[in-house]
Amino acid sequence: MISIAFAIFNLVFNLYMSALGFSNDIIGVFNSLPALALLGVGLPLAAMADRVGYRLFLLGGGSLAVIGSLVLSIAGGRLVAVLAAGTFALALSVLAVLSGPLLAQISREAERVSLFAVNQSLAWLAVLLGDLLGGGIPEAAARATRSSSASPGSIRSAFVAMTLLTVLGLPFLFRLAKEAGLRPTVVMPIRDLLRVDIRRFARILLPGFVLGIGAGMYLNFLQLYLAQRFGLTPGPIGLILAAGAALTALVTLSAPRVARGVGLSRSVGLLQAAGSPLVLALAFIMTLPLAVVIIFLRQLALNLQAPLSQVFGMEYVEPQQRARLATAQTVVTGIGLGGLGPLLSGFLQVRDGYQLAFSVSAGFYLLAGLTFLLLFGRVRLPSERAAAG
Repeated sequence: MISIAFAIFNLVFNLYMSALGFSNDIIGVFNSLPALALLGVGLPLAAMADRVGYRLFLLGGGSLAVIGSLVLSIAGGRLVAVLAAGTFALALSVLAVLSGPLLAQISREAERVSLFAVNQSLAWLAVLLGDLLGGGIPEAAARATRSSSASPGSIRSAFVAMTLLTVLGLPFLFRLAKEAGLRPTVVMPIRDLLRVDIRRFARILLPGFVLGIGAGMYLNFLQLYLAQRFGLTPGPIGLILAAGAALTALVTLSAPRVARGVGLSRSVGLLQAAGSPLVLALAFIMTLPLAVVIIFLRQLALNLQAPLSQVFGMEYVEPQQRARLATAQTVVTGIGLGGLGPLLSGFLQVRDGYQLAFSVSAGFYLLAGLTFLLLFGRVRLPSERAAAG
């Protein structure tokens, strides 16, 4: 439920900010705010989660998400809307940070790749439903009020559904928080909470940081790209993104097969680099059907590598450092995806449009894939050895 709510938010937030009169460069700043907040509090929170368990943070994140979504659904003021959206996004980021360590804790090495792939596929099913709701509700509200589906009032109706879904998801989140298996695997002294394998962390975080910048320059503006270049309203945009989510949910299930055939680390690097020519093509294409096909291909490639990248990170560090790595990955990737990426993209767009912004994004995709291959192309992890055995 909460994942569906977050998908609605991701679809309509930039469209809502644009409807409120903000320019693309300012919208880029707004996209960066949750990442900057997580940068300040993320690693200390993860260190505490490794020590005391995940229950408190699951409950706190869920409750904060309800508050943020409720205010966003009823607030008409621009400042209040921005602050409420940042609160909701930050709360969901905290929950996302804990998902990797939780899955790693409840799974065995031999089944881990498959579990992460299924989880990623289910997440895309949530995106599918969220995109359909987030696009369809403003269209229905516009017909009922005889207004534009791109107006602030019509888009705000999608936030009402987002709030209801978040509230409905709380019982499931509370049930998860009560599970005995969510206790920390290792209880360590407080002085060791922030001690990590710096060299390993730096190596695994560098490609993610570069990829985050490239993805942030593209993903944060995809809805506006479709709206501003092709004149689409929330309904058609939601349908396009929902179709992409459905395809991604199916293709992601093939991640274990890809990892076995190509190798885990090589699959991650090659699929990251594959985003480069696709995003570059989107920078210059002016035909909607062709653009949609390329959007789908990029989405499939990058999200096929996502569960493999998660598994790689969880196995690359010691079990008692997994929550901190997950947070560090979220923070570092978020600096690019939700911080530097949208800031840079918005800055470039107001000067030379999507051609320049997406061209620079393509360069970061290529650099990320090559960096990952250079650092980890020959690494073989326990889940690969277990599957081979």
